[in-house]
Amino acid sequence: MAMAREIFLKKKRRKPLLWPYVAVALLLVLGVVIFLCIRAKATQEPVSEENQNNTEDSVLNNPLAVCYSHSSKYKAPKIARKRYSQYFDDDNSVQLAAAKRNGIKKLSGRVANYEKYGLVRVESNEYFRVSELKYSVPYLVPAARVMLNTIGKCFQDVLAEKYPKSKYKIVVTSLLRTDEDVRKLVRRNRWATENSCHKHGTTIDISYHNFEKISGRDLGAYEMKEVLAITLSELRSNKLCYIKYERRNCFHITLNEMNVDGITLAAPVSKKPSTNVLETSTPAKKPARTYKNKDAERLHQRDEEKNKKEKPQNYNHYFDQNPSPIL
Repeated sequence: MAMAREIFLKKKRRKPLLWPYVAVALLLVLGVVIFLCIRAKATQEPVSEENQNNTEDSVLNNPLAVCYSHSSKYKAPKIARKRYSQYFDDDNSVQLAAAKRNGIKKLSGRVANYEKYGLVRVESNEYFRVSELKYSVPYLVPAARVMLNTIGKCFQDVLAEKYPKSKYKIVVTSLLRTDEDVRKLVRRNRWATENSCHKHGTTIDISYHNFEKISGRDLGAYEMKEVLAITLSELRSNKLCYIKYERRNCFHITLNEMNVDGITLAAPVSKKPSTNVLETSTPAKKPARTYKNKDAERLHQRDEEKNKKEKPQNYNHYFDQNPSPIL
């Protein structure tokens, strides 16, 4: 009996529980981590406005600075070959408002020192090539140069995603124009306009026919144009720029807004300007006129009906049949 009782008592013995001790240890470790994080945050010096300006200047002064990067999750809209002009349709009035807001005042002629006007020199680099400029000079405002680097870098990322064996650069065909350059261009091309966005140093033209090959196999003109359109569509959806598709060989691009490390380098347009060429500001309605004499009221209504019939016809069809001017 004694032996059986010992066996029964041995079976009833249990191992000590360890999970309460483990839980207490984890709570202590978590408390120490939280304490150290709060202490580090309290001792960290707040970023002053001067340090923010230094960060902004360092980004803008970097010739290879890039603002955005291509996202592999971005799904570009399906744009038919003949529909680029309908999709990229930011006209001159919209782009000119952004150019005046983000750029410099126009220059009457070419000068010796463009840096004193807040401009930076734009030279060919690993993202793009600047072609021979006849009616412009290779200068932009700093934020526009960052925008141009962004377009070139994102273009190469999209190209590597779709065609991994090929590597190309985009080609820039126009940058800053002075009043003198615009006058020469107007005399040469009847579709050129004197109210050009290029005068403010925020606008660039990128060719969709010419690309510089770096390495890999050759690609057709349609494939390259499609890759560039996907790139510009993504950056336009991020509100980086306004884009106009020009039927003469290029995309006309103007800086809109840019955020670098939480700093807004260019503010968005508060109100979208009118896009209709013939649209004018509507005058305030006059109060209804009262007449004591019924004959005078009848004569007034007859004159109004006569004036309505004599109004000129709408000439919008003329602008639809002619190509858009050089911006």
